[in-house]
Order: sequence, then C-alpha cells, then structure tokens
Amino acid sequence: MKLFGNGFQPIRTDNKAGNGVQNGRLFTTIALFAVICMAVYMIGHGGTMRNQPLEIQGFAFDTTYKISLYQGGDKDLLQDCVSLCSDYENTISRTVETSEVAQINALSAKYEELLTDEQLQKIQNKEAQALGKGECAALEQKLKTELPEAFETRGCQIGQSGAISFTISETLQDLMRASQKYQEISGGKFDMAIEPVSSLWSFDSANPTAPKEETIQDKLLYVQNADIILEDQTATFGMPGAGVEFGGIAKGYIADQIKQKLVKAGVTSAVIDLGGNILCIGSKKGKSKFHIGIQQPFADRNEVIATVDVEDVSVVSSGIYERCFEEDGKFYHHILDPDTGYPVDNDLMAVTIISKKSVDGDGLSTTCFALGLEKGMELINGMDDVTAVFVTKDEKLHYAKGFKSYLSK
Repeated sequence: MKLFGNGFQPIRTDNKAGNGVQNGRLFTTIALFAVICMAVYMIGHGGTMRNQPLEIQGFAFDTTYKISLYQGGDKDLLQDCVSLCSDYENTISRTVETSEVAQINALSAKYEELLTDEQLQKIQNKEAQALGKGECAALEQKLKTELPEAFETRGCQIGQSGAISFTISETLQDLMRASQKYQEISGGKFDMAIEPVSSLWSFDSANPTAPKEETIQDKLLYVQNADIILEDQTATFGMPGAGVEFGGIAKGYIADQIKQKLVKAGVTSAVIDLGGNILCIGSKKGKSKFHIGIQQPFADRNEVIATVDVEDVSVVSSGIYERCFEEDGKFYHHILDPDTGYPVDNDLMAVTIISKKSVDGDGLSTTCFALGLEKGMELINGMDDVTAVFVTKDEKLHYAKGFKSYLSK
C-alpha cells in the first residue's frame, strides 16, 4: 500500500457560486470513476479546518484515498483501515492479477479460447446439452493446466450447457448482488458485465484512443449475453468470455465497510474519502455539519461551484470531465453505455447523489447519469432518504426533492 503526503487542501468558502457560468466555465458537479478520481473536498467554516483530524492517506482502487478521524479512534485503527482497503483491492480489482475478480475474468476468457468453433456456437445458441460430460472434463483439465492457481482457488466447474461457475467470497457476492439491483433499477444501463468492453478503453493512458467499431461490436456480444447467476456464493457465467467489473459501485461499498469498522471501534466523527466518494460519520465533533465543496469542472482543484452542509451521509458524483479525452474532434468519457459500448450520450454533464449509504450513492450516480435527466430525476424523486442534483449540458442545475436543503447558506 503506497502512502503519500500531499492530500487535498481546505478550500476557501468566500468563492461560492450559483446556477450559471462563472468566469466563462460551465457549472457542473464532480465526475465519477467506475474507477475514478472525483474532486470533492471537505471545507472548514471560515476557510480553515476547525480541528486538526487524525488522518491517513493512501493509494488503492486506482485512486487516492483519505480517512480523517475527528472524534474517536487512533493510529492503529487507521492502519487497520489501510489493511482493509488493501484486502478489498486484492478481491475486487480487475487489474490486480491475483485478485478474485481478475482470476474469474481470466478463467472465463481462457475457457472461451479453448473451445472449438462448433462448441462455442452450440453454447451461444443456448443448447441445453452443448457439451458432453467428457468434453466438460477435458476442458476443465485444460483450464487447470493453463491457470492452475486460479482454477483451484475459484473452484472452477464447466456445465453441459457450457456455463462456467466459480466459488466466490461473501464480499464479491455482496457486490454482485448490489450490482444486479442497480442493473434492474436502470433497465440494464448499469451492468457489471461491461468488462469485455470497458477493458478496450484506456482513459488513463498517455495517448488514449477510441477502440475500433468492429472490436466494440464483437465484445458487446459478451456483455449482452453474460447471463450471470448467483447462488450460495457461486457465480455462473452463461457466456464463455464474459467478465465483470465494479468501477461503478465498489468504492461506495468499501466506504460503507470502513464506516462500519470505525463506528464499531467507537468513532463518532470522521470523513472517509475514497477518491472523492465522500462518506461522513456523524458531524464535526457533534458541533457543526461537515462542509463539502464540489469542484468546478475543468478548473483548478481549489475552485468550487457549490457547497453542501451534511452529517452522517454520503456524497457521490458521476460525470464526464475527470477521465476523458478528445480524438478527431470527438469527446469521449469513461461512463459507458452497455447497449452501445460507447460513452453515454445524453443531456447530462454530471449527477451528484446524497444518500445514507455510499454504495447507493455510487450505484445511483452512475445509474442516473446513464438514464438521463428525466428518467433519473423520476427515479430519485420516487426514493426515500436520497436526493440529487443533475447538471445538463445547457449549464443548468436541476434539483431533486430535498437537495436544496443541504446547500450552504
């Protein structure tokens, strides 16, 4: 776990903004990252921190994180949180080769490579007896030879339908169930099976470029036919070559687990910042609400468009400006549409969610962005204990019910 010394700095609050354009820049909320570095900051009243917290900073999930304790806890507890972050990264990350998710995806991809064209065609046609028992056994042995550690660790099995199954941890099962919830809520616009397509895009490389159309269309087959089934800590992929990722929900889930650990240890006031996913415990030593600033996009990190006063809630956003690039005059961002394989193209620039649980804020911010303003607003207004602000490309802010009550006076 890499620790670093330069965390976010307090932002002065005498630069508040309203609905419109400031210095010619578009007002919006902070952007996500399905893997993502969002720019939400904690601000002290009067521009300075009221109290100096006990804090630790690090790097995980391809982003920086920071945990600040204002009341309760000690350095040992913070170190335990660092270990917890490391454990989750080694379970959830699709880029850490030994992680649970990476092993599952690698086994699924290798399994597809081992199939003959005839076998693959039968599986894709959903024939009940696509493979004979002998074929299943032979394929399992080949997989075991190719990826022995992953095969044994994940308890890999191949069924006669051609589906491939894995034993998964309770953590991964919880994440997959949460992802299925938002897949259902979003009508498929939130999809953990996006991995075969999302792995084609590299928004963090020095010279990012859009994948070829034919490559995207080929990989969409695996996304749209993944047929993932969960049962008794077993995950089954109906489509060989299917894969999963949790960039749209993982940090929210992990933030909730860290909060649970801190509260159990007696912490009554803290801020958990996982790459901009903010989750507050209580208020600032019980005396005042946490003052959260939302950065103005495409601007210096000390420029904010609005602030909210919150306690014991999560503040999470999804948007288009943090991980993006332009190529041949076209703008691309990291929030992908499972129907097209390309970045979501609608009337929104960003969505910010305030919710009790960070996993809901994470899942809803991605879901609402993908749904667009009208359907996203309808979804939020129909939910309890959740609110949001939507920023459209015409530079307007649209508030769901209850959001204005959080705005700093």
